[in-house]
Amino acid sequence: MIARIISALVVVLLMSICWSQDSMAGQAEESLKVRVDEVLNILSSTKPGDPGRTEKLETTLQTIFDPDELARLTLATHWKSFTPEQRARFTSCFVNLLEQTYLRHMATFTKAQVTYLGESSLGEGRSEVSTKIVTSTGELPIVYRFTDKNGWKVYDVLIEGVSLVQNYRNQFNQVLSKETPAQLIARVEAMETAK
Repeated sequence: MIARIISALVVVLLMSICWSQDSMAGQAEESLKVRVDEVLNILSSTKPGDPGRTEKLETTLQTIFDPDELARLTLATHWKSFTPEQRARFTSCFVNLLEQTYLRHMATFTKAQVTYLGESSLGEGRSEVSTKIVTSTGELPIVYRFTDKNGWKVYDVLIEGVSLVQNYRNQFNQVLSKETPAQLIARVEAMETAK
């Protein structure tokens, strides 16, 4: 009798775990689809220099990325050596740089087809969505990594298997081994204005 009750409880528990994972599955992907469609729509329906184009793109991108998580993961152990003011300044200029880089890539794919290959869990509150951009010249795999903080936000993008966060972390580690946080921020701001 007790064995049956325990077995029944285990089955119910497993079913509830599977159900909750199934109900969460796809939320990051759906969120990404809406936002990528918005970006592509703005890029295809406007031209560089059109009034309001940049503002519309920036507004949409601000709903995609998690700025604090991007900055913290990129600086990794160096994050602690930045003052609160330096963290805020670095986060702002670094995310602007990433948004510009992302838009530059996306602008070349306005007539491309984005294929969504599925979403997989990376653990509690984290997920990744695999996509590929198909153009007349080939395919480009892009994986978006999400964290769920009052909505799914991107904290890393892998383009052809290369992590943007890891790539910038390697560059910034080299700079910070010789320079101060203030000097790194000045470099990132210069990169941002040069784009």
